[in-house]
Amino acid sequence: MGLLGKESSRDVARADAFKVWISARPGHAIISLCSGVVAVLDAFTLVIGIAAGLLAIIAGLQGLGRIQSQPQLLGKRLCIAGMVLGSLGIVLSLVLWFVVYPMLSQQ
Repeated sequence: MGLLGKESSRDVARADAFKVWISARPGHAIISLCSGVVAVLDAFTLVIGIAAGLLAIIAGLQGLGRIQSQPQLLGKRLCIAGMVLGSLGIVLSLVLWFVVYPMLSQQ
């Protein structure tokens, strides 16, 4: 569907290409990447940073397992990127809360 009017054949082709891209990857891979990004961007809040990081790691592991059991699926790099970002978000969150914020409160 076109954003501001009639949809063109280019819009339909783009939507079909996106459907193919999404259906070739497990949902865990996309969830892992999205929650990894949230973990890094929200590392300054301890609860959300760690929770999103753990979700990214768990979803990434599940996605990798599903990719191994169904070789036609793609998305291994999405899973790995999500797990790396999730781990980075957890580390950043812990460093901010237990190193940086106590140093700032002492001044």
